[in-house]
Amino acid sequence: MKRFTALVLGAIFVLSSVCFATVSPDKIALGKIYPGMKTSDLISICGQPNYKKGDDWIYSNFKVEVDEDRPNIVESIETKSGALSTPNGVAVGQSADVLNRTFGAADRVDVERDGTEYEYYSSDYSKKIEFEVVNGVITKIKCKVRD
Repeated sequence: MKRFTALVLGAIFVLSSVCFATVSPDKIALGKIYPGMKTSDLISICGQPNYKKGDDWIYSNFKVEVDEDRPNIVESIETKSGALSTPNGVAVGQSADVLNRTFGAADRVDVERDGTEYEYYSSDYSKKIEFEVVNGVITKIKCKVRD
């Protein structure tokens, strides 16, 4: 009986380590922009946005959402352009196959009529990165602070 219990617990341990991706928080970014950074640092790296609409700051290749409660903090960054990539080189326009090779199995997969969204959480669960995929191609990347 002890042997069977040890075998079951070992299998659970192995499966739990395989089922979830472990993404370093510093890998959840687009270019040099990451959720949780100060807006003053964003401005020093990218300059002023092309325009602002509420909490959204619109740049030519990406959009930033500023935290409503803390207006000096970047809450999320998203792009539909291949001009920006994650620190490990994943970009819009690439095949979705790169996601498993780079990040492992997604923590959450949401299949919708017009595409699939893959979510990966940082190892400390403070951030997440989402990839929208249509017809096997990454069409949008969004990095954000987890609420």
